[in-house]
Amino acid sequence: MDKKALLAFILCAIITIYMFKFLQPAIPPEGKKQEEIAEERLAVKEKAEDAELEKHVVAHGKAETYERVNQEEIGLVDNIVIQNDVIRTVWTNNGGALKSAILTKFKERGKEQTLELLKPSRRDFLPVSLELPGDKYRLKSRRYKVVEQSSSRVVFATLLENGLRITKDISLEPGNYFFDIEITLENVTGTDLAASYSIISANGIYPEFDSYSGLASVVGIDVGHKKIKLVRTDIKNFPYKNESVGISWAGSVNKYFASILKFSSNDGISNIVSESFENSDPFYKEDFIVSIQTNKVELPPQGVQHHNWFFFLGPKKEDVLSQCEGISVLLDYGWTTVICKVLVKILNTFYSIIPNYGIAIILLTILVKLILFPLTRKSQMSMFKMQQLQPLIGQLKEKYKGDKQRMGQEQMKLFKEQGVNPMSGCLPIVLQMPVFFALFRTLQLSFEMRQAPFVAWIDDLSMPDTLIQLSFSMPFLGDGINVLPIIMGIASFVQMKLTPKNTSGDDPQAKMQQKMMQMMPVIFPFILYKFPSGLTLYWTTSTLISICEQMFIRRSIKKVDIYYKGKRVLNGKAK
Repeated sequence: MDKKALLAFILCAIITIYMFKFLQPAIPPEGKKQEEIAEERLAVKEKAEDAELEKHVVAHGKAETYERVNQEEIGLVDNIVIQNDVIRTVWTNNGGALKSAILTKFKERGKEQTLELLKPSRRDFLPVSLELPGDKYRLKSRRYKVVEQSSSRVVFATLLENGLRITKDISLEPGNYFFDIEITLENVTGTDLAASYSIISANGIYPEFDSYSGLASVVGIDVGHKKIKLVRTDIKNFPYKNESVGISWAGSVNKYFASILKFSSNDGISNIVSESFENSDPFYKEDFIVSIQTNKVELPPQGVQHHNWFFFLGPKKEDVLSQCEGISVLLDYGWTTVICKVLVKILNTFYSIIPNYGIAIILLTILVKLILFPLTRKSQMSMFKMQQLQPLIGQLKEKYKGDKQRMGQEQMKLFKEQGVNPMSGCLPIVLQMPVFFALFRTLQLSFEMRQAPFVAWIDDLSMPDTLIQLSFSMPFLGDGINVLPIIMGIASFVQMKLTPKNTSGDDPQAKMQQKMMQMMPVIFPFILYKFPSGLTLYWTTSTLISICEQMFIRRSIKKVDIYYKGKRVLNGKAK
């Protein structure tokens, strides 16, 4: 074989070996499935895309931004504590969300430990967690990088596969019951991006009491002229969606506390959704979340959008709510709101002098009775005169039996001469009713009554004053012996006996009024039996003061002479 043939043979052999080894289709390694191979190839492709994205970032002067890494490479940081002198919170980088919120100045009901205001039962519903439309990137369970961390601040960041970087900057100032939260959306690509998200504003707020929870979702709507409209929705009406224009904030409340997420702008929120879910806690089986959906924003290449939020977690006290503009409307007492706020200020003034809200209620009651005393005295005098004039009125009815018009004229003439007003007996009650209703709302809902002690067994003015807990339940009354309603019932009965009878013989209206007055000592104790002891204390004190008033007025009345046609009236007869 010549040299040329040998060389050609060697070259053919090399080419054949190369084609056989390097150009034939890859055979899957033994034991690997096609799905696993596909996943490996996808991972290689994603790494290549990541490398290209980082090159693009650096090329556009963004080298200082955070690198995107695989989720497996980000460790779980599950115990990030942010706190000040009034609140202690625990955050997690799993969703960049809140795990727990403890208000260090307040206690759990009937317990020594501090109050845990928020304790979410599900990891996928944590407050301040985000979700993009379609939940493509599973942001609620996505681990964020912890970029910065201190006792008063944490910064979370993540870079999504579409080139959208999300940063959460969460900070807390001393003395504040609210967090400053800045959410930054950044487009690190060379193309336009559209972005919107929903953020959970509340989850895991528990009821204060078994009998009256006060749980609800709340929405604040800016209606202009610096006025906020409060929309409250009870849990029984979920699911609920609010798409009003001008939504400013949303969250959840129980009887005394609130969790509110407020947007810095009134045109950035699209809608609010409130929905319930089953809780594993047997005490509170039906939990709920409130989520805020933002409007869509357009991000040009390298574009940035900053969203500023205020996250309030605290008591519904006026001085605390005023820390966050626009949420004081949560102190909603209905149509008596104006009166209630005045009464709360008076209560707090008395409390500042004598630090006992039970005594403050008694002093407030005395103040109300002093203001109404001139009307009460005039009413009692008029009722006594009416009682003295009843025989004369009976004579007029007999005399003008066939002429009702003339009888009415003579009767009114008699009333005018004696300065008697038949309706004056109801006047103090009518004037006192708005105050009573306002006090009812104030003492039932005001945070000042929560866990406020008075004396002995009355250790919480927001609860009934149960002295003895029974092993059985009584109809309408429950399983406790409450003392103040019983005292109130006895005092009301005495007051009824001392009150002058404003009857007029066969007048059915007067008879009905008298029967109603006789029933009051029985009805009111039943009505107020299970109500907060602060309210019962007010009514009991008011009744006892009324008895003293009536005894004083009765002594004054005995010195007053009544004359009819120039003759002194004694026992209904002119002499």
